[in-house]
Amino acid sequence: MAQMKIQLLDLIEKDVLEEIVRDFTKATQVASVLVDPDGQPITREHNFCRLCRDFCRSTPEGRARCYASDRFGGEEGKRTGKPFIYKCLNAGLTDSATPIIVEGYHVATLVMGQVLTKPLSLEAALESARKIGIEDIAGYLQALHDVPVMPYQRLQAVVRLMITIAKTISSLAIQKYLSQKASQKNLHNIINSVLEAIVSTDPDGVVTLVNKAAVTMFGRDAAAIVGQPIFDLFAKPEAFRKYLIGKKFHQSLDAPLVFEALRVDGQVFFVQASFQKKFRSHREPTGFVAVLRDVTQEKRIEKMKEDLIGMLTHDMGNPILSIQRVLELLLDGHLGKLNDKGADLVSLALNSNHKLFGMVSNFLDIFLDECAVLNLNRIAGDMDGSLVESIRQVGFSADDKKITIHFSPGCAGIPLRADWSRIQRTCVNLLENAIRFSPVGGELYVSACEMQEDEQGRYVLVTIDDQGTGIDREKQSMIFEKFFTAGNPNSSERRGVGLGLTFSKMVVEAHGGRIWVESPYERSNGEEVTGCRFQFRIPVTSCEN
Repeated sequence: MAQMKIQLLDLIEKDVLEEIVRDFTKATQVASVLVDPDGQPITREHNFCRLCRDFCRSTPEGRARCYASDRFGGEEGKRTGKPFIYKCLNAGLTDSATPIIVEGYHVATLVMGQVLTKPLSLEAALESARKIGIEDIAGYLQALHDVPVMPYQRLQAVVRLMITIAKTISSLAIQKYLSQKASQKNLHNIINSVLEAIVSTDPDGVVTLVNKAAVTMFGRDAAAIVGQPIFDLFAKPEAFRKYLIGKKFHQSLDAPLVFEALRVDGQVFFVQASFQKKFRSHREPTGFVAVLRDVTQEKRIEKMKEDLIGMLTHDMGNPILSIQRVLELLLDGHLGKLNDKGADLVSLALNSNHKLFGMVSNFLDIFLDECAVLNLNRIAGDMDGSLVESIRQVGFSADDKKITIHFSPGCAGIPLRADWSRIQRTCVNLLENAIRFSPVGGELYVSACEMQEDEQGRYVLVTIDDQGTGIDREKQSMIFEKFFTAGNPNSSERRGVGLGLTFSKMVVEAHGGRIWVESPYERSNGEEVTGCRFQFRIPVTSCEN
């Protein structure tokens, strides 16, 4: 980590310094000010005499001479290692300067004086006035006459107090500096232990600090990165400059984004970047901190996964449909009459083929939704008809477990425009889920009805009740997530499998509706049932166009 330039105001609050200088001035009745090593004031100018305030510092030349005089006093005090009493370089008044030293660094100077130990000659006074461009010579001479005369012995007593004050300021600064230095060392160790690259910049994007991970990531020495624009680390520097500098004082930089970065050999790689603005006191922005993570391998794997999923889901559909067509021809007798056992076996195969095609279709639709937008093919239809066909498709599975499905229609007359192939797959998914977790000989209750809500208007509500094992309340919010599983797979606890519920949630929400589960649930007579009640609703008004 680069050595920081020590600033006194980074170590001691300005209000504290003002209080110290003010109290010193009250105790001594002399003029005093705390200045930086260049002579520029850090605190207010306390108890300045009229000559210095209204004349010596009233012109640009005069103020520059005053600053140069204060700088000279501080430099001489540091060189000699003790307070330096001298004639100021402007009007020739007696001043004294004591440097504030922190760990060998000259960070400030306590200047006091603006007194005379003996009168100045008229010739010297006139020469000083002319050099700084004073036009009111009479006023200048009168102000000089009012400058207090202090015996040298008294001046030395004040200097001894000034030494104590300077040591107090130095002591406070050293304590804070050592604390900051220890923190800086700890921070240095911490950022170098972080696996992600960390790059700190000034407000203009010039790099001020990098950690070891950044050196490794870009294949460049720290010295080759620090002091250079951060934009040069990216494949499109101007685009990155517009992004970073354009957001300096406006939009948030918290959200990570992916950029193309450059290694020293010119190789392009992908990094995920998060940015934070740096601030000093008074919320003054001092630059940025960028945290960079190499996501090149992740991007490659993601692209391979997308290509593989797209290929599988697209290419699997054709052979499944071909098998379905052959099975339908066999079952319909077009290829010859089947005996009862053969018809049952072909029905079983056809039912399994329907399930397989539904799984592949679910997978493809979820993939398309994540990569782009799921486009709905809305046509006119009714929910009752879709539920009847869905119940027919799961009939073989229900018969196999001797499960009775009770259906209560109620939406046949409601005009509803929807993507009915996907709505039907949603219903099939929910029915198969209910059958899978229902006991042998159980019952399912399916209903569809029109509801009216003041805020959201009319909607169709579909309800599927089962008498299965139910779902723990803490897991109910997770069952619509992809590949969610819960509990011991060898137990009878209800578990989410595959993508059926994920697909159902996606389709319902794409229609502007919502889906949820209750477990246990209550029947209309108040009886509590252990199983699950899946419900979804689709607004009617939004589909009538």
